[in-house]
Amino acid sequence: MPEEPAPHQGHIVIGDIRTIGSPAGVGEPTVKFVWYPGCQQLILWLPQPGHLGYGELVVSRDGEVVERAPVMSRLNGSVQMLWDTLDWAPGAYAIEISHEAGWRHEVELQKLESGVVPPPEPFAPVEELHGPVVYRDGFGNIVPDADLEMRAGLRRELVSRFGRRLEYEGNFRAGTIIYVDGDLRIPFYHEMCGGEMKFSIDLPTVECWQAETATPVSQRDEIVAFVAERVKREQAPSWRYEITGRSIDFY
Repeated sequence: MPEEPAPHQGHIVIGDIRTIGSPAGVGEPTVKFVWYPGCQQLILWLPQPGHLGYGELVVSRDGEVVERAPVMSRLNGSVQMLWDTLDWAPGAYAIEISHEAGWRHEVELQKLESGVVPPPEPFAPVEELHGPVVYRDGFGNIVPDADLEMRAGLRRELVSRFGRRLEYEGNFRAGTIIYVDGDLRIPFYHEMCGGEMKFSIDLPTVECWQAETATPVSQRDEIVAFVAERVKREQAPSWRYEITGRSIDFY
């Protein structure tokens, strides 16, 4: 079994952020880097919802492409994108986000070697604070507190992991298995089979996953694995299963 790559603990320094060729008023993305020992995230907020014409996302390191995907597949909500950057090796990174109208956003980043201290942020005059701190970008838009957002995200993940479940409708011959996670409900049709295969659960393909389940493709493998393991535990403990691109098959 291949060893997992060692994490890269170095900080990320955010460089130039620009929008090229856009109509007036579109604005630029807002980018923040959040770092804790053993945990780090790069967070990008688009200036407008991702479904409004955004096309392709390209991340490159030292000129070589390391990620190319539709913008919609990376979105967490309508405008936010998240990257776990522990596996990003040191180097010069660029993020390019294109729009179907021909314009694009560009973000320049530098991932430092582990132990290298990032340069201090520019000095800002101290203002008297009244009430909670509110962060704003260069256009005056309110930006969520990244630290609080990360912690809230971790809490939501823990609640999801321990609170999700399956519901069953129909019978063994044919029916629906429903994945339940809070308000999210994803139905999977199943039917009895003949021969060595006992029964099969239909899965949306990768291409159709987001449209049919309203969840990002990045969550597909985890949800499918949960359904397969939970069905085995609750309904078929003596059988084995195989996961294909279109189904979970029990033998």
